[in-house]
This record gives sequence, structure tokens and C-alpha cells, in this order.
Amino acid sequence: MKKILMILALSSLTSVAFAQQSEVVVGFEEIQVQDKYRVLTNKFWDNWFFSIGGGASAMFGDNDKAGSFGDRISPTLNFAIGKWFTPGLGLRLQYSGLQAKGFTYDVGAPYVRGTQMKDGYYKQRFDYMNLHGDVMFNLNALFGGYNQYRVYEIIPYLGAGFTHNYSSPKREALAVNAGIINRFRISNAIDINLELSAMGVEDKFDGEVGGKHGFDGVLSATLGLTYRFPKRGFNRPIPQLISQAELAIMQEQLAQLAANNQQLQNALVDAQNQPVAEVSETDVIVQSDIAPRTVFFTIGSADVTPREVMNLSYLADQMKQFPDATYTVNGYADSSTGTPAFNQTLSLKRAQAVVDVLVKDFGISADRLKVSADGGVDKFGQPILNRVVLVKSAE
Repeated sequence: MKKILMILALSSLTSVAFAQQSEVVVGFEEIQVQDKYRVLTNKFWDNWFFSIGGGASAMFGDNDKAGSFGDRISPTLNFAIGKWFTPGLGLRLQYSGLQAKGFTYDVGAPYVRGTQMKDGYYKQRFDYMNLHGDVMFNLNALFGGYNQYRVYEIIPYLGAGFTHNYSSPKREALAVNAGIINRFRISNAIDINLELSAMGVEDKFDGEVGGKHGFDGVLSATLGLTYRFPKRGFNRPIPQLISQAELAIMQEQLAQLAANNQQLQNALVDAQNQPVAEVSETDVIVQSDIAPRTVFFTIGSADVTPREVMNLSYLADQMKQFPDATYTVNGYADSSTGTPAFNQTLSLKRAQAVVDVLVKDFGISADRLKVSADGGVDKFGQPILNRVVLVKSAE
């Protein structure tokens, strides 16, 4: 008698749990609770980019005011590679520079080109490079949240590095860099960038030392392109779905479960007061059939999360009770994203991933599991519910 009551108790609890897992509520407006600033931490090789640009620069040295501003304008180029660690914070390494033009009153100063001008000064010209690392701050993402489709974003940066003059006499100098990148989105992979930058460098940069400010400077404006390597963008956490109708159903199920538990407790107390009777195996009928078990996946992924692995452990325990039973593992994908061919492959990968967990982690025989895949579907009411694998009895 006690064995029968224990089996009935486990059966009742299991059926309620299965019903709750397989319940799909449709026809109600869902409330999606999601923080616009929250994204999932990306992997090391995600969100890398390469940029190239060209434009003009003007040098501000010790005596450059002797000549006109237009005569100090020279061409400049830049190349950079970097990574966004979050939507609002990134790092890059940039190689910039090309040519600098200035003026001096000292005919013996380095980089003098040509003869003395009528106002008593000489022109300077030399080739150089500036290698620097920068910390970038995407203000739109920091203050407005992550939006991968935002057309325009403003990105100030601050960094440090060094310069090297290719012209003789060759010399190096420490430099600090600051600027603003105006980013215009063209596609998921390509941006147009208008970059305004300033470089402050040691006074020896232009070959003259002891000027009024004790340092030299270069202002630049460049226009260029950025290519973002795959994988691009950031994934958001799965939004929490909740509705008043679902809440009412859950409360009703909890109340029913509490009532069932109380009844079982009363039955167990009564059973303890009854004489023990032998029970033959034919008196207990146990069904190997299970309600469909669900394993949910994130968008575009076939990885089984630790939470779903834990749920599969309970399913594996039940499967081990019926070693002759077989089961169908059917994978699905969301038809609203991806091509039919991609979704068919993805749904098959998801089903196989569930089989691998059951076989490798929990010791279920592979010949008891039949893999099936339906590709992209729209049959469960919401896109998030279509990214699923269903495990059910094959009979």
C-alpha cells in the first residue's frame, strides 16, 4: 500500500511539472522586460574592426605663426585596428601621419627646405609617423543604450604613443592624442568616419626647442572607412516574458499543487496506520510515456545552456527507468530569422546537441533516440518559443 501511494505521489507531482513546462499561452499581449543598456559579454575575437582614412593636417610649432596657415597644411593618412569590448567602450591601435610643414627663423634648424623668404623665415618640411593606442567612448551607447542600427554615433577618444621622423635628422618624441570620431553607419559591416584629431608632442618634434609653449602640436581632419569583422554587434539577454494571464495560470497551478500535496500527506498518514500488505508487481502499472519535454535555445545558437542541461538530467533519470522505451528528439528554428536552408541546418544541430547531452553526459543509449528536424517554423506563437527542441515518446 505504501509503495502504491508513493508512486501515485510522484506521478502527480511529475504530471503537474510536465504540464507547466509544456504550457504555451497564446493570444495574450506579452510584456517584454528588457534593459536597453544590457548586452551579453562578447568573446575575444568578436567586434574587431579595421579602419583607413585620409585628409589634411596642420602643424603648430614654435615659430609656425611666421607663415600663413594655408602653407602649413599637409596631407595625412591613418590606419587602425581595434575592438569594442562593450557598446560604449573600445580600444584601438592607430598608425597616423605622413608629412608636416612649418616655419623657422633659424637657417640652421632641422628640416629647412628652400631659401629665406622675404619676411626672414624659412620653410620646414619633414615626413613622420605617430603610433598610438586610444581608449574610445561611444557616447550614444553610453547614454542612449545599445542600438546596432543607429545611423550616427559620436565617439571621443584619448590616447598616447610616440612619433618617429623619417626625415633626417631622425628622432622620436612622446605624444598624447585626443579626438572625435563621427561615425555614419552604411551597413552591418561598413561605416564612414569623419575623424577630428589633435596631437600634442614633445618640443623636439619639429627640431626646435625652447618655444613659448614647450610642445608642438598637429591638428588633423580625415575621412575614411571602417570594416567590422564578423562576429559583429552584441547579443542581448533573452527578454523576460510575462503576462497577467500566465501569472493567473501559474498561481492556479501552485494552489492546485499545494492542495494535492496536502491530500498526499493525509493519505500517507492514513497509510502509516494501516497494516502492510504485500503488493505484486502486476498491481503497479507504470507508463513510460512522457509529456513532450522542451529545451530552449538562444537566437542563432545550437548550444545547450547549463539550465537546460539540468532539466535534461531529470528527463534522463526517467528514461533510465524504462530502458526499452524509445524517444524522438525534434529540433526547430524560428522562421522569422535566417534562410530556410540555415534554419534547417540549425534545427538539426539543436536536436543533435540535445542527443549528445543525453548520451555523453547522462549515459542514455543513442539507439533509443531518433533525431528529427523541422527547420524554421512559426507554430508556437512567439519567435522565442520556436527556437526549441521537443523530446517525446516515440510510441
